[in-house]
Amino acid sequence: MSDIQKAAFDVYVPPSDEQLAAARDIVARFAARWNRPDADALRDLMHPDTRNLIPPMTVPADREGVVEHFRGILQTLPDLRLDVVRWAPTGDTVMVEWKAEATVAGQHLAWTGVDRFNIRGDKMYEACVYWDTRDLAERMAAAVQRAEKVAIQPDTLME
Repeated sequence: MSDIQKAAFDVYVPPSDEQLAAARDIVARFAARWNRPDADALRDLMHPDTRNLIPPMTVPADREGVVEHFRGILQTLPDLRLDVVRWAPTGDTVMVEWKAEATVAGQHLAWTGVDRFNIRGDKMYEACVYWDTRDLAERMAAAVQRAEKVAIQPDTLME
């Protein structure tokens, strides 16, 4: 085994039985909250002093900042849903791969991402979320442009 392989192998920390049980619990609650999202309902997943970084944030937010962030997201995407694809624990960290779906300007969009969060007890105290923000922004903009084009065409045809 090369030094690089050994170093990569050595960073894995198997979860204790208690950490694994806590990971199972929070992933189940995460999945339930995102099945019918409500920004305020997400609050119970986080410690008050959590530090979560979610695109397009440039600095991590505390629990109330995260709730407010998702309140805005859900106003824009009221039918947003996330489904857990798979997850894995390491120490007090949980990686959750998910698939999101929402309607934008009448068009169904889907994308995938990963949440990485650290848990203490039954709540996350730190998290970082990853997805291809550029691709999603481009697809959202294209959906809006197509909808605007369709909305303009009937008026043009009447002239």
